[in-house]
Amino acid sequence: MTTPVREVGSSGTPVGSRENDRRWYALRYLRACTYPATVAEIAEYVGPRVGSGPEAAERALRRRDLPALSRCETIEFDPGSDLACLDDREPFADRVRRAIAADALTHLKPPRLKRNDRGVFY
Repeated sequence: MTTPVREVGSSGTPVGSRENDRRWYALRYLRACTYPATVAEIAEYVGPRVGSGPEAAERALRRRDLPALSRCETIEFDPGSDLACLDDREPFADRVRRAIAADALTHLKPPRLKRNDRGVFY
């Protein structure tokens, strides 16, 4: 059995490819929102794109991914209310650069979304 490849950020802390994909998809979702989103809403979007169910995605987002993005001030996340958002105080690219520098994200983005035969983007 082979060990999955993990990208290593500047501090040497590895970010797994699944974590990275979940975080990128969460950022894509939050970038399109005009209001704070619940963790469940984000998980419904992220789960199918990373090959997991909404419950597993929600658990991972709540426990690891959203707090990691919040610690480096890429997003605003309130675990008490389960709400996350991006504000418009700075450009999205600057937020992404900060997350990469803090090893919360890698430069490797998940593949572009494609529409399936039912019109759903994956």
